[in-house]
This record gives sequence, structure tokens and C-alpha cells, in this order.
Amino acid sequence: MANSIQIDNQKFLRKMKKYEEIVGKEITQLVQNAGRLCAIECAKYTAPRGAGSDSKKTGEGKITKDLRGIFTIVNPFWWKEVNDMSYEALLHKNHGGVWVTKDQKKISGVDDARGWHQSNRSSGKTNRLGLIDRAVIQQKVFQKYLSETLKKVGISKAGWAIVAEKCNADVREPLRGFPAWVKRNMPKASGTVSEAKRDGFGFDIQLTNQVGYSRETLDSQSESFAVNLAKKKMLSMMNHAIRYEKAKQAEFQQ
Repeated sequence: MANSIQIDNQKFLRKMKKYEEIVGKEITQLVQNAGRLCAIECAKYTAPRGAGSDSKKTGEGKITKDLRGIFTIVNPFWWKEVNDMSYEALLHKNHGGVWVTKDQKKISGVDDARGWHQSNRSSGKTNRLGLIDRAVIQQKVFQKYLSETLKKVGISKAGWAIVAEKCNADVREPLRGFPAWVKRNMPKASGTVSEAKRDGFGFDIQLTNQVGYSRETLDSQSESFAVNLAKKKMLSMMNHAIRYEKAKQAEFQQ
């Protein structure tokens, strides 16, 4: 499910109108700037939370744990044993428990690993399997697929990066605040921005992160917090600019 945010708060828009009258910047541009700020804050609160290297490591750790929950990884020696298996089960040496059964799915290539992973995902999450329900995979294949999958960390955040860029904010670097590991996934993500002019103060902008599982990575509570934080930053900026402009005009009139 995609995330969709609408900025149409009348109190917020009245402050923008006052800013427009005193400072001279059009309300349309202000709304676009506010939209970009919202997208940046939403990206920060999208899992893995944050924008630094620690956030990236958290996301990579989550992916690694998820994949280990659907695969049984075996080294070359045990892989030969698995393929030669003519009995019901191999036993774990230390614990004596069954860790591979004859009927378990065997994965020998990255394409098969990708298909198995996708078949065990729902609502943007990987479903952990019991030990004897996991697919058996060669160690080298697992590492190759893991490396491929780790590169996808940040796709949901990248949807917000696309939104931020499409807001047409009057800033030099619309993607400032988005780390490289998020921006590299923008070609794999999707997002839209739509604007509408209403009567009077009415003007709204709708931001939509179209990554299919974005709602699973940013719940409604975190989204509301991020949007309110962006509005506070925008209000603070406008109040500062209004005070500055009024002081400048008063000084000029003396």
C-alpha cells in the first residue's frame, strides 16, 4: 500500500499568505517548498529510520536476518551430502536435531533464490519459516543473492526522494538530505506530486510514495509526526523571514 499525504491546513496556509504579502514569495512556491520538507522528514522516519550509515546498517541487518529465516545455508561439503541424500534426514552433529530433510527445496542458483524469497513475502515483509520448511541453499549462492538484495536497502525512502524532487522547490539541491544509498535506488522507486488551487486561501499539494510496500515502512503515526515536524520547520522559517522583513522595512522608514 502506498503512502499519500495532503497539505491543506487552513491555519498553515494563512501563515503562507501573510508571508506572501510581506516577503513577496508566492504561496504556490511556499506550498511546493513545504511539500519537499515533508518528503524529507517522511524519508527519515521510513524504515530503516534515519539517513546515516547506521540506518543503512540497520536495514542490511534486517535483510540478512530475514533471508536466514527462509534458507538453510550449507557449505560445499554438506551441499554434496544434501545432493547425495538417500535417507530421510541429515542430523546436526551438536544437537542431534533434524536440519535438512530429503523433501526440502534445494536452491542452486540466484534466480531460484530470488523466486523463493518472493514466494515467502507478503505486505512488504519476509515470512520466517520453520527449520525444516526452509529451502536448502549453497553458501556461495546465498552470499551472492544476499549481496544483490542488500543493495535494495532504501527503496522505500527513494520513493520520498522522487517526491521531494518533483515538488519543484526553489532550492539549489532538492535532494539534499537524502544519502547516496537512498538516491541510488530512485530508478527502482516511484512517487507523484499533484497540486490544486482552491478558492480563497485554498491550495493543497498531495504527495504520494508509490513504492508498493511504503505503508509497511512508514506507519500512519510516524507519518503524522514527520509531517508535523516539517510544518513546524516551515512555520519557523516563515516567522523568521516575516520578522526580518518587517524590521528591515521599519529601518528603511526611519
